[in-house]
Amino acid sequence: MKEKTRIDKQMKIIDRVTDKAIKKVEIERKGKSRNYFVEWFRYAELVSKDLNKYLN
Repeated sequence: MKEKTRIDKQMKIIDRVTDKAIKKVEIERKGKSRNYFVEWFRYAELVSKDLNKYLN
């Protein structure tokens, strides 16, 4: 039971971090043409930075 609770907590953190990164990438892109490569690497950078807080 504790394992399920721990996994649920981790999933909530991942959901929150990824949603935040998506919103930030969309705000940064506003008014510009879409470049999937640039957006993907920016998204990965933001998620990595935010998740690093929980890993250390």
